[in-house]
Amino acid sequence: MSDLQPAQITTEERLALYLECERLILSGHQSHTVDGTTYTRADLRAVQKKIEELQYALNAGKTPFTQTPVAFV
Repeated sequence: MSDLQPAQITTEERLALYLECERLILSGHQSHTVDGTTYTRADLRAVQKKIEELQYALNAGKTPFTQTPVAFV
């Protein structure tokens, strides 16, 4: 990964990085063991939460909120 600070990259770029992180975690790269000590690289739930936050931030204001009237009979 590069030396970019969060302020130097766009929300779209951050989302892409988090999606790649999620992909790596899900493909078995979340942790590894060296000499009996297990090292965990990332917490899947935390990564997925950040993905949702970034997706929300990107979609805010783009899609108008509409309500569908529902009648209960």
